[in-house]
Formats: sequence, C-alpha cells, structure tokens
Amino acid sequence: MHNIIKTDNRFPLNDIQPFEEPKGTGLDVRKILDKTLRNWYWFVLCVIGLAVVARLYLRYASPDYKISAKILVQDQQKGGDIPGGEILDQLEIFNNKNSVDNEAEILKSRSLTEKVVKDLQLNVTYFIAGHVKKTEIYERLPIAMHWLALKDTLTSVSYTVSAMGKDSFALSREDLSLRGAWNDTLQLPEGILVVERKAMYPLLDEDILVKVISIDQAVADFQKQFTVNIPNKQVSTIDMTYSSGVPAKGEAVLNKLIDVYLHASVEDKNRIVDSTISFVDNRLVIVSKELSGVENEIQQFKQQNKLANIEEQSKQLVVGTGDLMKQLTDQQVRLSVVTALEQYLEDNKNATHVVPSALVVADPTFVGLIGKYNTLQMERDRQLLTSTEANPFIKNLNEQLVGLRADLRSNLSSLKQGIQVSINELQQNVGTVNRKIEKVPATERVFLDISRQQAIKQELYLFLLKKREESAISKSSNLAISRIVDPAKSDAKPYNPNPLIIYLLSFILGVGCPATIFYLKELLNKRIFHKKDVSDQTPVPIIAEIGHNNGQQLIVATAKSNSPIVEQFRAMRTNLQFILTRANEKVIMLTSSMSGEGKSFVATNLAAVLALSGKKVVLLEMDLRKPRISAGLDIPNNVGFSTYVIGKSSLDQIIRPSGIHDNCWLISSGPIPPNPAELLLQEETAKLFDALRDRFDFIVVDTAPIGLVTDGQLLARFADATLFLVRQNYTFKEQLKLSRDLYIQHKMPKLNIIINDVKTSGSYGYGYGYGYGYGNDGMDHKKSTFRRLKNIFSKK
Repeated sequence: MHNIIKTDNRFPLNDIQPFEEPKGTGLDVRKILDKTLRNWYWFVLCVIGLAVVARLYLRYASPDYKISAKILVQDQQKGGDIPGGEILDQLEIFNNKNSVDNEAEILKSRSLTEKVVKDLQLNVTYFIAGHVKKTEIYERLPIAMHWLALKDTLTSVSYTVSAMGKDSFALSREDLSLRGAWNDTLQLPEGILVVERKAMYPLLDEDILVKVISIDQAVADFQKQFTVNIPNKQVSTIDMTYSSGVPAKGEAVLNKLIDVYLHASVEDKNRIVDSTISFVDNRLVIVSKELSGVENEIQQFKQQNKLANIEEQSKQLVVGTGDLMKQLTDQQVRLSVVTALEQYLEDNKNATHVVPSALVVADPTFVGLIGKYNTLQMERDRQLLTSTEANPFIKNLNEQLVGLRADLRSNLSSLKQGIQVSINELQQNVGTVNRKIEKVPATERVFLDISRQQAIKQELYLFLLKKREESAISKSSNLAISRIVDPAKSDAKPYNPNPLIIYLLSFILGVGCPATIFYLKELLNKRIFHKKDVSDQTPVPIIAEIGHNNGQQLIVATAKSNSPIVEQFRAMRTNLQFILTRANEKVIMLTSSMSGEGKSFVATNLAAVLALSGKKVVLLEMDLRKPRISAGLDIPNNVGFSTYVIGKSSLDQIIRPSGIHDNCWLISSGPIPPNPAELLLQEETAKLFDALRDRFDFIVVDTAPIGLVTDGQLLARFADATLFLVRQNYTFKEQLKLSRDLYIQHKMPKLNIIINDVKTSGSYGYGYGYGYGYGNDGMDHKKSTFRRLKNIFSKK
C-alpha cells in the first residue's frame, strides 16, 4: 500500500498541458529544402535523363509547319471591292450581296475540300524509311500512284514500291506481291491503279512506302488541319491556316483550295448567265419564225393586190395612229415576255433550273422573288454535290422552291392581268381611231393589220437580241467574288514541336517526378520517419534519439567506445538527471507499443552507460513472455524473477553479474510462466523492488510491449520514470496515440519518448549532429551521399 502512495508524486498533474491535434501540416520550406538537398542526385539524374529524352524527341519527332494565306471578299457592307465589279453593278444583273461569314463557311465546306483531295490525291502519301522514323517526301518524287477507282470502304493500306530497273517495279504489302511495268494498269483488291514513272526525277535507291486511305478519311484529316478565321467584323478579309509536315505540300494544298474556291464562285455566276442566254436563244428562234411568217404574209398580200407603194397610201393613217400603236406595241411586248416566263415556270422540266433574271419587267417585288428563288436553287445544287434528295435539308429547300415558284406564278398572273387591261384600253382607243378612217379601202386596212403584227414581232426580236448581247457581255466580265491578298506561305520554322516548351517540360518533369515520388512516399507512409511525426501525434516529450546500430552485438556502450550511438546513450543518461530529481527516484521502466522496437537493446545499453558513470545498476528482464536480454548476454535463464516470486529462489540467487560492467547486475525473467500478469500482482514483486532500491542506485526495467499486454501498466506503480520507445520507419503513427493516452490519463509516471534506430541525422530531418569526430564512425554520415551514388553506379 505504501508503494501506491509513494507513486502519487511521480505523476506531475500541473506539468501536463492539454494536447491539441495538429490542424494542418502546412508548408515546411526547411523540410522540403533538406529533402531536396539530401536527394539532389536523383533530381540531377532525372533532369539529365529527361533532357536526353527531350533531345531525342526533338531529333526524331515529325515537325509541323503552319501555312497561311489571306483573301479579300467583295462585301458591300464592309467595303470589300474587286476591280471590274462596277461593270456588273451597271448591268444590274448580279446584285446579290456576299457575306464574309458565308464565304468562310464555303471555304470549310466538304464539297470544296473533297475536290482538292481528289485533284491533288491527298489520300496517297509517300514515305522513305529511315533508321528511326519514316520521312514523307513530296517534291522530286520519281513515281506517282493514280487510282482510277478506289473503294469507298477503304480504311488504310500501305504498299512498298521497289524499282526493278528503268522499265519495271515491284509492288508489295503483307499479303500481296507483284511486278509490273511503269504506267501499267493494275487490278488490286482496293481498286484500279496506275503507277506512273516521272522521267524528270531519278529513281531512288531506297524503297518508297506508300500509304493509301479513303477519300472520306483524307477529307476529314484535311478539315482537322485547316482553320478559317475572320480577323474582325470591320474588314472583309479571311485568314486561312493549314498545318502540314511538308511545307511545299502545305503551300500547294492551300493554293489549290483557293483556286477551286475562286473557280466555283465564277461558275455560280455563269450558271445564271447561261440560263438567261439559253432562254433568250429559244425565244429568238420562235420570234424569228413568227416574224418570217408575217413578212411572207405581207409579200403575198402585195403580190395579190398589186400594191406598189402602200407606205405612201397609209402614211396618214400611220401618222394618226402612231402613238397609240407604239404604246400598244410596248404593252404587247411586255405581255409576250410575261407569257413566256409564265410558260417557263409552268414547265416541270425547268423546276431545277434558275429563272432568267435579265428579261424581267421592272417590278421590284417580282425582281426580289426571282433573286431569292435563284439563290435557293444554287444552294440546292451545291448541297446535292455531297447529299441526296432524301436529305431533310434538301427536302426543306425543295419545299421553299415550290412555294417561291407559286409566288412567282401568282405575281406573273397579276402582272399579266394588269398588262392585259392596258392592252384592252389601248385597243379601245385604236378602235376609236379606226372608226374615223372607215372610209379607208379594205385592202389598206388589211395591210395595216399585217404591218402592225410585223412591227410587234420586230420589236420583240430586237429586244431579245439586245438582252442576249448584254448577257454575253456580263458573262465575259464575270469575276470571282474574292481576290488573293497573300498566297499560301509556310513559316520558316515548325511550330510543333517547340524546343523551348519541350526542354522546359522535361525540366519540370525532371524536378517534379522525383519530388512527386518523395511526396507520395511520405504521404502514404504510415510509419514514423521524422521527429515531427512524433510531435504531431503525441504531447509526450522526447528525451533521446538513438542512432542505427550497424553491428549485431547487443552491447555498444563500453568504456573504450566513442561512436556516435554511445554518445547518444550518454546524452540520454544526462537527460535522465533532469527527470529523476529526487534521491529515492531510481526505477526506470522501458516499454513500447509493439515488439521489435528495441527495448532490450536500449535497456541493456542504458544500464551500461549508467554503470560506466560509477553507479550500481541492476537490469530487470521483466518481459516474461519473450525475454531476450539473458539470451543476448549469454546468461542461463533457469532462475530469475518467476522462480523468486513463487519462492523457489532467493534474492541473492537471482541477482547475477551481467558481464557488461562490474557495477551492472542482471535479474533475468526466469522460466516463462503461464500467468505473467498474476505474478506481477504478487506481494513478492513489491518486496523485490523495495529491496532493490536499498541495494542499487538505478533499477532499469525491461517490460513487455504495453500496446499488446498489461504487464507494463502493472509495473508502472513501482517506476519513477517511464521511457516509451518508438522506432524510426517501424512504429506506426497510429500507435503513438497510445503514448498520448497514457500521458493524458497519467497511467505512467514521468513518461518520455525515445526514438530508436535513427538511420542518419539528415534523413531524420531534425538530428542533433552527432558526427563531429568520434573515431571512424563519426565520418559515416558525411559520406552517406557519396555511398549512395557509389551504390547506384555499382548496381548499374
């Protein structure tokens, strides 16, 4: 009972402060810097290695060049102007507005791209195999493969063309091999092929690798590399950019695209002109026949009536009716034109043709309908190049065209009715005049009617001739709606790969990869490694840090030893003087959270350094379950604590020399009992500690791990100080919470922590620098870096 009362003073309640869990790790710059300097060789090796990889990548990567071009679009809203455009404005035939946005979409259209691909055969690529990579060739190509027919379902196929002389070649692939003469037609599974020999370029010594893909795939690849950009809304220019691995090929492709685009814009205008000329030619044939008929009728009438100078006879009548007849003739011409257009629209054969715009009577509403109808008709023809009639968009265009044709016919009907009303009124006026000349002979009246028909047909014939000439002039004056500002030109240097970015990325990866590995290694490490790992998990103070023992011997603290690890034990002995401040405080108990953390090693060497200071020390092997000290000191364990408690051995029999020092004795555990905890509760245990306090200056107790059994807590009532061992890179961080609970709940007297098996002060992070020259061992930590490098290269 007196022992329990005695231990009350060993738990300083006032010295214990409430412990708060660390809220965050934060950024420890010193720790990061130390880690980096400690492993500098890994960073250097990674940076150098990745720099070499980057150099090889830049050496063998296929470069990509950017090819640029610029065109100016005629856009009246933005001020774009093209020389010669004023001629079209004066003729007032082609007055549709062009939008820069629309032209940009046309440049990106599939129909335009497909034509470029087919014309330049971009689906066929030629390579020469090198030691590391294949190089595409475009200029000075001695051969060319022309596909007369190619499967649409073709994915990708590669051929090897080998020149067998001036007259023949060999064509092969994995499952096919054949020979043929230059310019022969070959029937292959993919289609019909002609291999052309270009005589202006000499044959190459190397085989030529030819890659063939489908037209659709080549179009898709082209559109991925092609971009169209409008700089801003204030200008009418379009910037085009194309990416290619061969600058000359990229320039040829982009120039070809511009040429096809300009040609297509002219063709769209010419289609309207050709439609107008065709309509006028058809009408001229009809009117010419009608005019010839009237003239023949006049000739026959004169011959039958023997008229010599009918003009003089009817001069007065013509003068009187001249104005009315001229007005009537104009209206009848208009009526004839409207009727012809109405018949043109009624004919289903013309449903897919544009409506002639050069013959329209000056009616703004009708002119607007014709312009809208022709625009939709051309859009429908353009879409049909890449789509079918079943396409919903084509169906929608057909419906709009049907509606517009109905509107045109309705407008023509209204216009025709108005003209007919005018003609009726003029005819009434002519009738009034005719009644005034009823006295004119019947022959002259008949001749006058025939002459009137002749004048009408003649006016119509001349009108049609005039319009035909105007249309022909406008066709010869047709210009593209755009002009080239800057032709295609490649940049001098490739934009990809960028050496600066590649080297910068290799440097970042060279630094980041080892840094990430070290960070993840530390983040995923569940065991303690740094002193801060201990201080973050528990408020228990750290009394000492013991380095790694390179040897296998249990005792390192001898009188003649001056290695760093012995100095650490001596420092721990000094620190214990500030813990065991009272004269009767002699019992030092060592425990840990689990087995293997070095309790027996630390307890034995602690007893040794205490004995070296001239104190009488007894070492108690109280780990009754797995005793190791007696075996390590080569002392028989047939008698000990277990035999003493049960009365089979006396105190003098169990106290034996340890062999460590003359001042150090050992009480071994004795035979392993079946009930260790019950033996520790015996009254003889308390008597043993009382007797040992009287005989010895220090009592060092090695106990079982407190995280596994309760032996340590049962012995705590006899201890004056408790040393809780943790081992670097062995003890789990979670197990440190046990020491925290023991400290907060005052279950152990004067609890302190010893960190054991610290490999090096640098890797530990907060070492105290014991390498200041204690024999040869004092230099080991200075040479650790060079040893690592030596080991790395020796392994390689």
